[in-house]
Amino acid sequence: MDTPALRLFYHPASSASMRVTLYLRCRGISASQVELVSTGLKTDHRGIVVFTMPEGHPETEKLGTTDLTAFNPEGRVPILLMPDGRKMTQTGPIIDYLEDTTAGEGEPLLPDDPWLKAEARRIMWIIAADVQPYQNIPFIIQAMGEWGMIKAAPTVHPLRLHFIRREFGALETIMDRCAGRFAVGDEISLADCFLVPQIRNALLAEIDLPAEFPILNRVWNNMLAVPQVQAVLEEAGGVVQPLVFDAEKFEVYANQSIKS
Repeated sequence: MDTPALRLFYHPASSASMRVTLYLRCRGISASQVELVSTGLKTDHRGIVVFTMPEGHPETEKLGTTDLTAFNPEGRVPILLMPDGRKMTQTGPIIDYLEDTTAGEGEPLLPDDPWLKAEARRIMWIIAADVQPYQNIPFIIQAMGEWGMIKAAPTVHPLRLHFIRREFGALETIMDRCAGRFAVGDEISLADCFLVPQIRNALLAEIDLPAEFPILNRVWNNMLAVPQVQAVLEEAGGVVQPLVFDAEKFEVYANQSIKS
């Protein structure tokens, strides 16, 4: 009997999910090895996106609820589900596990050279640890509503722009020494899989990528020419991250927070 496929619970609106779906496509891992399962989506009273278990899915039926925290206490996607019921979360460990346990048709997405491999991982973790958490729209909304941060449009909030520009500036300097056609050399690496979703977020924040970060812009355009990347972007709503909060709910929430 065939071993059940690994299942990746993800959502196209999730930048973290896109890191893994880009990896799967660029690495050549088929749906027979990793089945993609899209979660649901709703917004809370603040307008913040909340991921939910997919309606009618067997795992949802087992749980008896669509509350994603019953499946993953972090309440986030992606989640890799093993055939034996174990779950792995966080994009880095998910990708590491898949690298160790699946046979893709392409080449591994890390350079052979130890230094360049470390450079790729450095770019990955700058994005995962130093950019994404602080420019994340749910974080921005909560900080405005509950922690007294200055009120502004979430997508172009000054704090959001600060962290994107600060870390993109660092990446520009790093990639000046290691980039070729892509982030590290002339082959797609995991660094590119992490970079693409973050650039989509920067474009939503109205960052002028060609003017401010020409090296990142060159790599971005080269990634856009890759069919596998284009397919993932089309499924996720295009080259600019779609608006991922409920503006009407946010306005009510923000106004109430100001009054209180």
